[in-house]
Amino acid sequence: MKDNTKIFTIYLGLLVMILLLGMTCSAQTVVNDKTFNKTQSGITIVEFWADWNKGNECSWIKDIKDASSFRIDLVSETAKKYDIKVLPTLIVFNNGEEIERFEGNISFQLCPKRTPKKVKKIVSNLMIDKF
Repeated sequence: MKDNTKIFTIYLGLLVMILLLGMTCSAQTVVNDKTFNKTQSGITIVEFWADWNKGNECSWIKDIKDASSFRIDLVSETAKKYDIKVLPTLIVFNNGEEIERFEGNISFQLCPKRTPKKVKKIVSNLMIDKF
C-alpha cells in the first residue's frame, strides 16, 4: 500500500508541476541576460515585460511565423541596456540591430488593432529584403 501512495504522490507532484509551467509559459520563450545574445540572429521580436502586467502581454506575437519571439523581464541588464521605461515594449531586431520599437500607452497596453499589423508588416518587409 505504501508503494501505491508513493507513486501517486510522485505522479500528483509531476502533474502539478506541469500545470504550473503551463500557466506561466507564454507564446514567447523567456530569456535572461545570459541567453539574450544567443537569440539575436535573424528576425527577432523581443517583448520586455513584468509579471505585474500579465493582462497586457502580447500573446499575438506567436502568430508571426517569420520571426523568433522572446520575452525578457523588465528587471534585467538587457532592459537597462535598451532603456526600457514603458511596458509592454516590443523591439523588432534584424540580426541584432534594432529596427523598430513599440511602447505601451499610459494603461500599459499596445494598441491591439494597429500594433500587430505594424509588426507583421515590418517582419514581412524584412523577409522580402532578404531576397
